Amino acid sequence: MCKELAAAKELQDRLGHRFQDPALLLNALTHSTYAYEHRQEKMFSNERLEFLGDAVLDLAVGEALYRMPVELNEGDMSKSRSLVVCESTLTALARHLRVGECLLLGKGEEATDGRDKPSNLSNAMEALFGAIYLDAGYEKARLVIQTLLSSDIEKAASGLLIYDHKSRLLELAQAHPEKGKIRFILLSEEGPVHDRRFTAGVLLDETLIGRGSGSSKKDAEQQASRQAMEYYQSLTSQDINA
Repeated sequence: MCKELAAAKELQDRLGHRFQDPALLLNALTHSTYAYEHRQEKMFSNERLEFLGDAVLDLAVGEALYRMPVELNEGDMSKSRSLVVCESTLTALARHLRVGECLLLGKGEEATDGRDKPSNLSNAMEALFGAIYLDAGYEKARLVIQTLLSSDIEKAASGLLIYDHKSRLLELAQAHPEKGKIRFILLSEEGPVHDRRFTAGVLLDETLIGRGSGSSKKDAEQQASRQAMEYYQSLTSQDINA
């Protein structure tokens, strides 16, 4: 626990907030498995703070989108906010801030790579936002959230924040059938059952235009689709410039 507490102190600088009540920071980083194993010490998980932080996050991101220089309609704002507050965005932010090394985890969760699980990281980010709100009020929480997520908010509002690359690729292929047929293949499957690694490929007719790896076939296809999209978009842009 000493190592995690030392990391948590440094985390405050990366967050841009020094806690007046350090117990809130500790609570935000406490996973339910750790709280259960230390229940006699009256440790509490970050689940309640996560609930609160989710609401604060929604409001802060919604306000930022409302104040964008280019006026967005309700539908665009709703879609953009969903992209910013989703697990993928929060997980990426948590990894950037090195939140994983600060988490207090139960033994089983620690043994199964719990420090890098997307659900643990995204939940901890929401809990941290909730903790900042309780520690210093909404204005400080809003400032922290909008500062940390400014790039993602701008990308989402511009339509540049994309996570479902596979669906987007299939949409492009459907719009340009003359380019050929898109299909996915599994290139390899390696590693033990508890730590499997998949590599997927995207074929345009018989040409490999994308390759990606992940801990599941779905993740591998998403990464392969991301690479394939760059190739596919270059094809369509050549037609436009011709």
